[in-house]
Amino acid sequence: MTRVLVTGATGLIGSNVCQRLLERGDEAIALVRPGSDRAPLDSIGVRVVEGDVTSSDDVARATLGCEAIVHSAASLGGPDQDPAVHEATNVIGARNVLDAAALTGIRTVTLSTALYLDFSRTLTESSPVSADIPPDAYSASKRRAHREAQERADRGADIVEVIPGAAFGPGLSVQRSLGRESWNRAIRAAINGRISDHLVGSPAPWVFADDTALAIVAALDKGRAGSTYLAFGAEDASDLPDFLNLACEVAGVSHRLIGLRVDDDNRTELLARFGPSLIANAERRWPKPWFDNTATSEALDYHPRPLRSALESTVDWLRGLGHI
Repeated sequence: MTRVLVTGATGLIGSNVCQRLLERGDEAIALVRPGSDRAPLDSIGVRVVEGDVTSSDDVARATLGCEAIVHSAASLGGPDQDPAVHEATNVIGARNVLDAAALTGIRTVTLSTALYLDFSRTLTESSPVSADIPPDAYSASKRRAHREAQERADRGADIVEVIPGAAFGPGLSVQRSLGRESWNRAIRAAINGRISDHLVGSPAPWVFADDTALAIVAALDKGRAGSTYLAFGAEDASDLPDFLNLACEVAGVSHRLIGLRVDDDNRTELLARFGPSLIANAERRWPKPWFDNTATSEALDYHPRPLRSALESTVDWLRGLGHI
């Protein structure tokens, strides 16, 4: 049995990681901020340690006795982005985790984003960091954290990076799984007819959250230190309207979304509505195919389920909750 600290354990991916660890007989320790809903974690046997990833003392205390760390805590992108919050959670928080791991030399699997990488050609596990600093606070902060993790790995630290796709699907905490910035929330709203349009030109590699969790656990076991793995879905990236329209089709509703393209006339309005991360992505040029994660599939034996199947499971979950 391996004792693994999971940060961000109340979130969608983190809670799925905890479940997968417990299912295979490991012990999951969750660093959870005071006041967060810990009941779902308690209910499956996760040991909760109260603390904040932005506190080096809290992280060091939670790490005592652990043999590995999965660092999934993050401040996500959205319409309202505070650079100070992103810096504290995404940069300083990651540094605290890596410092704690370095004290005993344990492995850290840290989650990141693909948005700071070079998309001049199809994304792979070896794609370099783009020379351009992202214009949004979220991506820029994740870029700095990635740089620091790679520098430590180059010096011999046992750090493995997993980049999840746009994750959706059931999570242990319903409240967190349907949070303001969650794709689950967008799926629910689309099926219920509360979204009529969304941006195009900003494709995402959609992935079932539990598949991402399987990749993360596999990276604990089989990942090579200093390597990056792409835990994306089975199909190439696609725009959100196409994704949500497939969800509507799966759910058996007639409602469909129309796509919005950013131009000089609507940019200010769409920026206020969707936020800097999505607008920046919608104004970029993306390669086709968007990604090739063959190396991840082979190294981690990673085989995510098809998008339609993942959406069918998600729709069943939302129906079971009475949300659609």
